[in-house]
Amino acid sequence: MAPLAIFTISLCCCFFFFFFFPQKVASATNCVESTCTPGGESVRFPFWLRNLQPSSCGYQGFDLSCNNQTILTLPSSGDFFVKTISYRDQIVWLSDPDNCLPKRFLDHDVSLQGTPFHFAQDLEPYTFLNCSASQTTEPSAIPCLSSDSYYVMASSSWSTSLSTANHASSSFICSVISTALVPPSLVEGYRSPSLPLAWSVPDCGSCEANGIICELDNATSSQTICPHSKSGPSGPSGPSGLSSAAKSGIMIGVGIPALFCVIGLFFYFQNKMRAPDQLRQPVSADVPNRQPPGLDGPTIESYPTTELGETWELPYPNDNTCPICLAEYQGKETLMAMPECNHYFHASCIDKWLKMNATCPLCRNPPEASKIISHVIQT
Repeated sequence: MAPLAIFTISLCCCFFFFFFFPQKVASATNCVESTCTPGGESVRFPFWLRNLQPSSCGYQGFDLSCNNQTILTLPSSGDFFVKTISYRDQIVWLSDPDNCLPKRFLDHDVSLQGTPFHFAQDLEPYTFLNCSASQTTEPSAIPCLSSDSYYVMASSSWSTSLSTANHASSSFICSVISTALVPPSLVEGYRSPSLPLAWSVPDCGSCEANGIICELDNATSSQTICPHSKSGPSGPSGPSGLSSAAKSGIMIGVGIPALFCVIGLFFYFQNKMRAPDQLRQPVSADVPNRQPPGLDGPTIESYPTTELGETWELPYPNDNTCPICLAEYQGKETLMAMPECNHYFHASCIDKWLKMNATCPLCRNPPEASKIISHVIQT
């Protein structure tokens, strides 16, 4: 292959690599741990951030979004803020954007249908009571549902009658609002303002326990693997955040274009260095189809000549015009004949011609010195 062609192919490969391959690498590095806000909860597989990462970075149903907070949207329940994620225990803790999770359960506004999650705590039936306010703080009151004139508390269904009777005997009036299934930690002493949800698929707990980040086996599979450590020497955003397939792709993508670039540049500069030497080299004498040089003086002088008489009779009367200058022959002019073919011309015209060309102007036959014969045109 010609060096110029190799150099052109190399440049094309380099162009393709530098303009297209970095986008592929960027897509791979988008799958490393990320956050919605500085200092926010770290997001990694099986979760992924919509509009910031490709869906292949996470598992189906684990998509999150950012809006000054990390948000998990449940199809039948709406948005929740993500407070904490335990990847090892496979639990995510959620909070209510309005800071009142008990109200969402009271309104039956929490459903996990169509999600990969399940409640980390068993739900129990609780009856919500609206009681008139007392001058003392009620420890079991739910702050976000209470006001200065009343307070709301929740009681397990088996003790509702006892609780109502106790309040009635204490001259407090309580009425039942509704009964709902609620995680006990949300209503008993209002101990926890967050809702824990767990997942079992994908099962990456063992990977996380060994300090390994789980990921999909490939973009079209639902199988997961544990390919690399999250505590590698380069940290979560370094090379250890790439899968072995991505690393292999980077090595191949960098190596092949780089090799073509080196080969192309080598031939290019080699030709550049060789070109001046080629210009200085003498022209070879055996170049094919090379026009032979003209004849020397003695050879030309050996060709037969004649001077036309006044009648200027010619051996070939039809050839009365010099083929070189195209002028008609006149008396007293000197003609010269080519010894091989007997074509004749003005002596001055053929003399100039033979100094530059060694062939007959008409038939282009080169003369042979050994066959030169004397030919005299009779006058």
